[in-house]
Amino acid sequence: MKLAIAVAGKGGTGKTTLSALLVRVFKEQGIGPILAVDADPNSTLADALGTETGRPLAEIREESSSAEGAPASGMGRARAIDDEIQRSLVEADGFDLITMGRGEGPRCYCYVNTLLRKSLSSLTSNYNVLVLDNEAGMEHLSRRTTDNIDLLFGVLNPTVPSLRAVERVVALSRELPVNIARRVAVVNRVGAEGTGEEIDRRLEGLDVERFADIPQDDELERLGAVAGDVFSLPDDNPALAAVRKMVKGLI
Repeated sequence: MKLAIAVAGKGGTGKTTLSALLVRVFKEQGIGPILAVDADPNSTLADALGTETGRPLAEIREESSSAEGAPASGMGRARAIDDEIQRSLVEADGFDLITMGRGEGPRCYCYVNTLLRKSLSSLTSNYNVLVLDNEAGMEHLSRRTTDNIDLLFGVLNPTVPSLRAVERVVALSRELPVNIARRVAVVNRVGAEGTGEEIDRRLEGLDVERFADIPQDDELERLGAVAGDVFSLPDDNPALAAVRKMVKGLI
């Protein structure tokens, strides 16, 4: 089984938590190896997974694009970047983690980005599951961090501002030089009153699949407030159960 999942949405909607829950559930199902990629500049996926961050690839990009820090061109530079990416990989219990780090500065990164993309493509081919936690602008997808995505998850809370962000994510995804097989909307933090008519109506018109909602989960909110990790959640946690249902449908 090969499955590449990208998760995107407005900040604060729970996309990093969903990414971490997906990693936990795939690990529980024995589906691996798993690579988690933190492509959000806030870089909080490591906390949600209870592991170290590792050296961000942005540092490798900056160092390799500077005249004083760059190794020789050609194979020498490509090999150096391969080595640095391998060293930046955090090996955890049941999954590995790569952190992309901050966005680009004013330099020209075209050549280095090409080498990074080739190295990452080679690396990700060794994994059966890729979970990519993105910012709403999806910079790393737009720069083709990976060439193929099986599922793009647009995560929103039952609010109009977060829905607008998902609408932009979906529109942007259709312009990217990346093959995206399925676009999916996931509504997070849904209370007993449901998502509301406005959210439901606009999601129906968005031309995306809609997966089961994730319920409001106070236990998960408390965990996030203290930077706890998803592996400390009890097995009967409601949000975790919802993600298990998602993964069961995928496999």
